[in-house]
Amino acid sequence: MTGRQAPLLSVRDLKVVFPTPIGMVHAVDGVSFDLEAGQSMGIVGESGSGKTVTAKTLMNLLPSYALVDGSVTFDGRDLRSLAAQRKTEKHLWGVEISMVFQDPMTSLNPVKKVGEQIAESLRYHLGQTRTAARRQAGDLLEQVGIPEPGRRLDEYPHQLSGGLRQRVVIAAALACEPRVLIADEPTTSLDVTVQKHILDLLDDLRVARGMAMILVTHDLGVVKGRTDEVMVMYAGLFSQQRHPYTEALIETIPKINSASHTRLVPIPGQPPVTTSPPTGCPFADRCRYATDLCVTQGPPLTPLGNGHHVACHTPVGTPAAAAALAANAARGHTATGLEIHQSGVPIGAVTDGPGEQT
Repeated sequence: MTGRQAPLLSVRDLKVVFPTPIGMVHAVDGVSFDLEAGQSMGIVGESGSGKTVTAKTLMNLLPSYALVDGSVTFDGRDLRSLAAQRKTEKHLWGVEISMVFQDPMTSLNPVKKVGEQIAESLRYHLGQTRTAARRQAGDLLEQVGIPEPGRRLDEYPHQLSGGLRQRVVIAAALACEPRVLIADEPTTSLDVTVQKHILDLLDDLRVARGMAMILVTHDLGVVKGRTDEVMVMYAGLFSQQRHPYTEALIETIPKINSASHTRLVPIPGQPPVTTSPPTGCPFADRCRYATDLCVTQGPPLTPLGNGHHVACHTPVGTPAAAAALAANAARGHTATGLEIHQSGVPIGAVTDGPGEQT
């Protein structure tokens, strides 16, 4: 990269396919992004969009039958090549790149004390003695805000609350001081107050340690104000701010200043079946801007400036999008048959007032 430092983590055209009895599941389909040192990035998407598969690919945690294509480079090293040499590169994953999993009750061993589980990585990766590892495990519990860390070291996961278990998982992930931390739905099943504490903790630790972080979530509110970049995934692809799916997703967020009983704005239709992905754009069936081109050709990745790209034939805010929307509204439907109101909003997603919908 001319005139600027190379990114710490670089992903290019990543594709992941799983063979299944009903066909090939295209879980991730051409994802590309860069993560700078110290940067925080949010990956947002609905269930099944490929968020966790992308994260597990970076951590080399996919099953052996997964078919992976594309390139993943970490600090100038090809991770896919290193994955084939796992025995000789055992001190990369869990040390330089670490992960916080979404369910602490299943990611922690229920029959081992939490202190042993944190100390295990310190002894394995850093070669610490049992005494030194236990001492550092206690320090880590204190850093993540667990009261009485000395006593908690000898407790089992089931003896802790959900919030404390998630803090233990974070402590274990940070034990070897990683340069990149991947947090996959770190606040799932936690109440709102605990959720805020966990997110604040992750952000504080990221800044204090100068590490980069990828925050994976299905909630736009989680990443708002907490990440430097936000990427939205749909059907295994990234959709940036100019993508119609991202626009539609933002429109579904309830507004605090809306009148009482105002109906929520849904996105019509369903995501495509990943075993038989469409020839054109995967969002075309649900998109108000869809044209004939969207149905027949997959959209190219188009640069928008400032490092942003969008895979769309009619990016939001462009003359092409305005023309497509006007044409669809005039004839009452898109090229895929989605019915469009005269205002340009899909039928079934138009709210005339509180409690009224057409």
